[in-house]
Amino acid sequence: MENIIITIGRQHGSGGPTIGELLAKKMGITYYDKELISLTAKKTGFAQDFVREVEEKQTSSFLYSIYTATQVPTVYDQARAAQFEVIREIASKGSCVIVGRAADCVLRDDPRCVRVFIHAPLAERIRRATEEYHEVYDNPERALIKKDRSRAAFYNNYSELPWGDTRNYDLTLSSSIGLDAAAEIIKDYVEAKFPKAE
Repeated sequence: MENIIITIGRQHGSGGPTIGELLAKKMGITYYDKELISLTAKKTGFAQDFVREVEEKQTSSFLYSIYTATQVPTVYDQARAAQFEVIREIASKGSCVIVGRAADCVLRDDPRCVRVFIHAPLAERIRRATEEYHEVYDNPERALIKKDRSRAAFYNNYSELPWGDTRNYDLTLSSSIGLDAAAEIIKDYVEAKFPKAE
């Protein structure tokens, strides 16, 4: 198969990272998720904890964007730019699966990129977050909604369309069918879109 990049956006608790990892194994290609943090840290010299914090610290207000347009980039801006450069670099090296980090926006002009979004019913997401991820919340529903809003705020800084909007993606899929089944469907889609040369 030619060099293909599959990006996976996901709601928190939908199982997107596990689906991405299963997909990479099925296709025999490289998987990137938290590895992007260490690669960005290595590229910039920033501590991994700082790079991780950058992903969670959002500055999405309109007034802030006007202000920063005339200012020297902050270390947060530099770290984000470096992570996007890392995404472009790994996409140029070979077929891979990249989870999150607005990778579909970074690679929006790459014809080899397949953009996927994973979602799931809220009750199922809460169960996975608490039972499988071992996350502890006073109010799980509110916590997951907050995490998704943070993810959307980051994404919406780089996309013309809102996070989760179906027009951003080649394929949107509910993980309620099962994580392995979801990975298999994505694999089938990729292989149908990029059939092997005879």
